[in-house]
Amino acid sequence: MGNNIKKRAEFIKHPSNEGVFMKHFFGKDETDGLINNLEVNVMPGFSIAEHTHEDSGEFFFVISGRGEFLDGTDWVPIGAGDAFKAPKGMKHAIRNNGAELLRIFSTFSPPIR
Repeated sequence: MGNNIKKRAEFIKHPSNEGVFMKHFFGKDETDGLINNLEVNVMPGFSIAEHTHEDSGEFFFVISGRGEFLDGTDWVPIGAGDAFKAPKGMKHAIRNNGAELLRIFSTFSPPIR
Protein backbone atom coordinates (compact mmCIF):
# COMPACT_ATOMS: atom_id res chain seq x y z
CA MET A 1 0.00 0.00 0.00
CA GLY A 2 1.38 3.38 -0.98
CA ASN A 3 1.27 6.71 0.80
CA ASN A 4 -1.95 7.67 -0.97
CA ILE A 5 -4.22 5.73 1.40
CA LYS A 6 -4.42 6.14 5.17
CA LYS A 7 -5.89 3.24 7.10
CA ARG A 8 -6.15 2.63 10.81
CA ALA A 9 -5.15 6.12 11.90
CA GLU A 10 -5.58 6.36 15.65
CA PHE A 11 -7.42 8.96 17.68
CA ILE A 12 -5.39 11.01 20.14
CA LYS A 13 -6.60 13.32 22.90
CA HIS A 14 -6.69 16.99 22.04
CA PRO A 15 -3.75 18.63 23.86
CA SER A 16 -5.84 21.32 25.57
CA ASN A 17 -9.56 20.46 25.26
CA GLU A 18 -11.06 17.70 27.42
CA GLY A 19 -13.54 15.40 25.70
CA VAL A 20 -12.06 16.12 22.25
CA PHE A 21 -10.19 13.53 20.16
CA MET A 22 -8.37 13.90 16.83
CA LYS A 23 -7.31 11.53 14.07
CA HIS A 24 -4.77 13.06 11.67
CA PHE A 25 -4.69 11.95 8.05
CA PHE A 26 -2.54 13.94 5.62
CA GLY A 27 -0.16 16.76 6.51
CA LYS A 28 2.01 19.27 4.70
CA ASP A 29 4.72 16.71 3.93
CA GLU A 30 2.19 14.47 2.16
CA THR A 31 0.31 17.23 0.30
CA ASP A 32 3.17 19.30 -1.14
CA GLY A 33 2.54 21.89 1.57
CA LEU A 34 -1.06 22.53 0.52
CA ILE A 35 -3.29 21.21 3.34
CA ASN A 36 -3.61 19.05 6.41
CA ASN A 37 -6.78 17.26 7.44
CA LEU A 38 -8.18 15.34 10.35
CA GLU A 39 -11.30 13.95 11.97
CA VAL A 40 -12.30 15.66 15.21
CA ASN A 41 -14.68 14.00 17.67
CA VAL A 42 -16.29 16.08 20.42
CA MET A 43 -18.03 14.19 23.21
CA PRO A 44 -21.49 15.39 24.37
CA GLY A 45 -21.16 18.31 26.76
CA PHE A 46 -17.60 19.17 25.68
CA SER A 47 -16.16 21.82 23.37
CA ILE A 48 -13.19 23.14 21.46
CA ALA A 49 -12.32 26.43 23.16
CA GLU A 50 -12.37 29.76 21.38
CA HIS A 51 -9.22 30.26 19.29
CA THR A 52 -7.85 31.65 16.02
CA HIS A 53 -5.42 30.48 13.35
CA GLU A 54 -3.55 33.55 12.19
CA ASP A 55 -1.92 31.90 9.17
CA SER A 56 -4.48 29.30 8.05
CA GLY A 57 -8.12 28.96 7.18
CA GLU A 58 -10.00 25.98 8.62
CA PHE A 59 -12.78 24.23 6.73
CA PHE A 60 -15.25 21.83 8.37
CA PHE A 61 -17.78 19.16 7.41
CA VAL A 62 -20.07 17.60 10.04
CA ILE A 63 -20.09 13.82 9.58
CA SER A 64 -22.62 13.18 12.35
CA GLY A 65 -24.04 14.73 15.48
CA ARG A 66 -25.16 18.24 16.39
CA GLY A 67 -23.61 21.22 18.05
CA GLU A 68 -22.82 24.89 17.65
CA PHE A 69 -20.07 26.83 15.88
CA LEU A 70 -18.82 30.21 17.10
CA ASP A 71 -18.80 32.18 13.86
CA GLY A 72 -16.75 35.17 15.03
CA THR A 73 -19.26 36.51 17.57
CA ASP A 74 -22.39 34.41 17.00
CA TRP A 75 -23.13 30.79 17.96
CA VAL A 76 -24.70 29.02 14.97
CA PRO A 77 -26.31 25.53 15.08
CA ILE A 78 -24.48 22.83 13.08
CA GLY A 79 -25.45 19.27 12.21
CA ALA A 80 -24.74 16.31 9.95
CA GLY A 81 -24.13 17.39 6.36
CA ASP A 82 -23.26 21.01 7.21
CA ALA A 83 -20.07 22.62 5.93
CA PHE A 84 -18.61 25.80 7.40
CA LYS A 85 -15.31 27.67 7.62
CA ALA A 86 -13.13 29.85 9.81
CA PRO A 87 -11.05 32.18 7.61
CA LYS A 88 -7.54 33.18 8.69
CA GLY A 89 -7.61 35.16 11.93
CA MET A 90 -11.30 34.57 12.72
CA LYS A 91 -12.22 33.70 16.30
CA HIS A 92 -14.05 30.37 16.37
CA ALA A 93 -15.03 27.48 18.64
CA ILE A 94 -17.19 24.36 18.51
CA ARG A 95 -19.37 22.89 21.22
CA ASN A 96 -21.35 19.68 21.36
CA ASN A 97 -24.66 20.48 23.01
CA GLY A 98 -26.30 17.36 21.59
CA ALA A 99 -26.76 13.91 23.09
CA GLU A 100 -24.44 12.04 20.70
CA LEU A 101 -20.84 12.26 19.54
CA LEU A 102 -20.14 15.21 17.22
CA ARG A 103 -17.89 14.01 14.36
CA ILE A 104 -16.27 16.64 12.14
CA PHE A 105 -13.85 16.42 9.23
CA SER A 106 -11.49 19.43 9.28
CA THR A 107 -9.03 20.74 6.68
CA PHE A 108 -6.46 23.51 7.12
CA SER A 109 -5.05 25.54 4.25
CA PRO A 110 -2.24 26.31 4.33
CA PRO A 111 -1.42 23.41 6.66
CA ILE A 112 -0.59 23.90 10.33
CA ARG A 113 1.26 20.57 10.64
